Amino acid sequence: MKKLFPNQAKSTSDLPVEGSFDYFIQQAVEKALMNVSEPLLESVVDRIIARKMTENKDEPLTIDQAAELIHKKKQTIYSYCSSGKIPFHKNGNHNIFFRSELVEWLKAN
Repeated sequence: MKKLFPNQAKSTSDLPVEGSFDYFIQQAVEKALMNVSEPLLESVVDRIIARKMTENKDEPLTIDQAAELIHKKKQTIYSYCSSGKIPFHKNGNHNIFFRSELVEWLKAN
């Protein structure tokens, strides 16, 4: 069977005839790949996110970045700051967050 690359189009002569053994094998393989690829993809994405979170641990974050990291709205972050629920530092009128502190806070909550 000829190997195709993703950007190559299949010609009708390359496709197995419907009802043939090759056709059933191709259908089974495609179904298996659909079932395996999504969990595998999620696992890879989770590992990339975990690696990114551990890199640059003490990188200062803006409120927008902190909100994105913990998946909350900016207004919720401001509320958490005023009630002392979240670790942050003041720099003039700006709230500064550190990735490592937010990750630890997330783990504890």
